[in-house]
Amino acid sequence: MVQYFKNQPEGYLMTSIEGTVLEIVFRNDENGWTVINIDFAGELTAAVGCMPHIHEGEFVRLFGAWTEHRLYGRQFAVTSVETRLPGTAESIRLFLSSGLIKGVGEALAGRIVDTFGTDTFDIIENHPELLAGVKGISHRLAMSIYESFSQHIGVKQTIIDLQSLGLSVRQAFRALERYGAAAPTLIRENPYRMIDDITGIGFERADRIAAHIGVDRQSDYRIDMGIKHVLVTAMNDGHTCLPRGELLRRAAATLGVDEALVDARLSALTLADQLAQKFINRTPAVFHMAAYVTESDVARRLYLLSRCAPRVPIKDPVRAYERYIGDTPLSEEQERAVLQALSAQVAVITGGPGTGKTTIIKAIISIFEQSGVTTALCAPTGRAAKRIEQSTGREASTIHRLLEYGMPMDEDFAENEARFIRNEDNPLEAEAVIVDEASMVDIFLMRALLRALSDGTRLIIVGDADQLPSVGPGNVLRDIINSGIFPVSRLTKFYRQKEGGTIVENAHRVNRGENPEFYLTGDFVFIPENRPEAVIERLKELLTKGELPEKYDILEQVQILCPMKKGVLGVHNLNMELRELLNPRLVSKPEVQVGDTLFRVGDKVMQTKNNYGLEWYYTDETRYYHKGLGVFNGDMGRITRIDHDAKEATVCFDGSRDAVYAFAELEQLEHAYAVTVHKSQGSEFPVVIMPLMSGGGRFLSRNLLYTALTRAVEKVIFIGQKSAAEAMVANNRIMGRYTTLDHELKELAEILGAV
Repeated sequence: MVQYFKNQPEGYLMTSIEGTVLEIVFRNDENGWTVINIDFAGELTAAVGCMPHIHEGEFVRLFGAWTEHRLYGRQFAVTSVETRLPGTAESIRLFLSSGLIKGVGEALAGRIVDTFGTDTFDIIENHPELLAGVKGISHRLAMSIYESFSQHIGVKQTIIDLQSLGLSVRQAFRALERYGAAAPTLIRENPYRMIDDITGIGFERADRIAAHIGVDRQSDYRIDMGIKHVLVTAMNDGHTCLPRGELLRRAAATLGVDEALVDARLSALTLADQLAQKFINRTPAVFHMAAYVTESDVARRLYLLSRCAPRVPIKDPVRAYERYIGDTPLSEEQERAVLQALSAQVAVITGGPGTGKTTIIKAIISIFEQSGVTTALCAPTGRAAKRIEQSTGREASTIHRLLEYGMPMDEDFAENEARFIRNEDNPLEAEAVIVDEASMVDIFLMRALLRALSDGTRLIIVGDADQLPSVGPGNVLRDIINSGIFPVSRLTKFYRQKEGGTIVENAHRVNRGENPEFYLTGDFVFIPENRPEAVIERLKELLTKGELPEKYDILEQVQILCPMKKGVLGVHNLNMELRELLNPRLVSKPEVQVGDTLFRVGDKVMQTKNNYGLEWYYTDETRYYHKGLGVFNGDMGRITRIDHDAKEATVCFDGSRDAVYAFAELEQLEHAYAVTVHKSQGSEFPVVIMPLMSGGGRFLSRNLLYTALTRAVEKVIFIGQKSAAEAMVANNRIMGRYTTLDHELKELAEILGAV
């Protein structure tokens, strides 16, 4: 029995049917989802479910339940399958002509069956040379038929073996692709190898498989993998290290073993240079080696860069500023920030919305231009780069594009492996680099940028340190500021975004610990509701009736931001509710099921992980064709095409860049009708709507509310309980990150001398 589904749908009356597979109507090769027609008791019957290796002509027994589809009528929903090779001459002919056996079409299948009848499979498997006696079959083709048939039987058995280890159908396919026929053996030898090799296999799944095959829970290898898993999980949560005691507790709880065993293996891993340890303020911290090397390198490069002489000095910054300023003087605070940036090798400018950061950037660029200093302007995301480009009137790019992420041309580099082409061996030509929205830059991206800067290149870091930190590991902007060794311009004075506007004022109120001023109309609106279900209904009403749909493109200009992922008002549930409202199912809209997620043409989606190798392209207004590599965590777009024949989908990002995904790659996407506040960083939207209910605890914090407010340009709408917003303002607990960049910088300054 081939058990494809282990969990039975709740409420189904389980039964079974059997018959010959007459037709494969549809199959998703990525996840095994299949629609078939079978001959059940003389009637043509549709069956649907995960049946990756069912073929025409096979006799099957299907276990499941009868269902009624609103479009396709009565179907049999399959939970598990038993298969056997066809037994009648007609079913054998159908099986051979299904396309499964290479080189055998309908006519040739008929001649084979006419010759050997119901002994056909025995002949193919045990006496393939006899096939050469059939008209149209050479000895070479006979051997090819034998190999195709054997491969089919072998693949099916391998999938069965892999599923018996606890892998899903999709994971079994990936394991087979990665390891070949030896997959079951290799996984039994070391199930943890799948963590690095197979997408979707984490430590928990590998550990369950390990337990299933009898791996000792206290084995050194298991504990080693558990420790590394905890550190990787911590990195995914934004940390670059963990205090040793915290790591011991987390790893022991994850593994279900005593801390003493973890402690012993932790010491062994450190001695073997597989992990790093360092005392930070007399507390031992443990690092994944990738994070340790990266954070240390960022500190070293930043510090050394700050000590260099400028490539193009500005002899008199004050005079240069005076030449620029003319009849449009800046405020005293802005003036200090400009002069500081002109005088320092590494400078930081931080402030909230409306404090003039963009004005300062424009001034700095203009003075650099007048002084002959070539300048590159960049930001972490495409949206942020586009926004600063529009605000300054100067060309801006993503950091990835600035560093020319792509395929190198040299023969020594591994085939099809992408990288940052700009590095210490091929640095940027720019003599000054300005990074906007620096709070979003994680430690790995900062290292890549620093590697591409020549000695003496000016670096100006601009951002809002009060916003949430980067999605990736590190707390780069805050750590650089806290190190105290670089000049920092703190902007506190703000300017109204427009007459009568309240978004900026309220953002600053929140940041000061004051409750925002709510209104019934205008650009800062509060709509009271006390039940989550009522919040959803009011949200749907806002998106389909009245001012918003009349004035704005709902999918492009209105964004729902949620504090949480789970719950009735979390992004998961809201996305399901809103996609059926805003992009309902139509026969004209192709769909594809990937795992538990259904994607549809027109869906608003977000990339959830960095995919450095995914190619994108667009044609500009001059009809010039552009292409590049890389779609990154947080990028938002719309699905514009789903092609089942090519097994690929196209997503348009930022209204211009088209990226083509193989169906298997679509698991990197999630719906984005609603997104978390964390994932919205670096983006601005004309309208932000935020559902708020009490009960989020420590996760509903002041800087979360502040970050949400600063994403809105024209309008903010809260729906829910005012007390929830007030509780967020009162909760000034910042979800801390274990990082050491500030410590590393201070240590370097003490050793080498302060700047």
